[in-house]
Amino acid sequence: MNRLAGRVAIITGGNTGIGRAVARAYADEGADVAIAWVAGESQARSVVSELEKTGRRALAIETDVTVEGDVKALVRTVRETFGRVDVLVNNAGIQKAQPITEMTIEDWDRMMDVHLRGAFLCCREVAPVMMAQKSGRIIILTSQLAYIGRPRYTAYSAAKGGLLTFTRALAQELAPHGILVNSIAPGLIDTGFDPLPEDVKRAHAASLPLKRLGMPEDLVGAFVFLASDESRYFCGQTLHPNGGEIMP
Repeated sequence: MNRLAGRVAIITGGNTGIGRAVARAYADEGADVAIAWVAGESQARSVVSELEKTGRRALAIETDVTVEGDVKALVRTVRETFGRVDVLVNNAGIQKAQPITEMTIEDWDRMMDVHLRGAFLCCREVAPVMMAQKSGRIIILTSQLAYIGRPRYTAYSAAKGGLLTFTRALAQELAPHGILVNSIAPGLIDTGFDPLPEDVKRAHAASLPLKRLGMPEDLVGAFVFLASDESRYFCGQTLHPNGGEIMP
């Protein structure tokens, strides 16, 4: 406990699913937390209330990570309120399953914008803050589909693959400033986010060595580790909580 005491974290997409679980875990470990959300205001308010009950400070800030002005306002508000930014979790994302023959340019661009443009804008805005502090942690959520792909998920897989390379390049750029950049590539996590039918999910779970799908709570240890001093020698690395589906 208290591995993140005194730290301030920003979590995009922090009002639902994986982001919400990470926000709770960070607060339990002593961090003040700002969650960025673009849909689900009542859920965002619920998260803030939950975090404040732990004795930590919390904010919920409506932010479209694809909009430069929104991201600038997010980082500015967190810095003005909490005084610093120690951890950025790039968690905001979307999914859409469709054959490539039915995919529009708008579909493709939206997938790239949310994942790649969003990560770029958030990282660009927190980098100067962390550089001035000479410390920081950036954690980027990618996916095992960046490695193995999936039919009907070509755009999503491509976007997540781009985040892997983005992580490695940014890690090299920011490491001299005391900022560690790493990523997490989960397998199929049961958040209601993935549009796969339930029977497909059950079959997938049966195929795994662990014989079950992951839950958001199965990932929080990796996020806490990468945000803490325990990860001080991790730079440009990717952790793979996937139930044993792939073993890179």
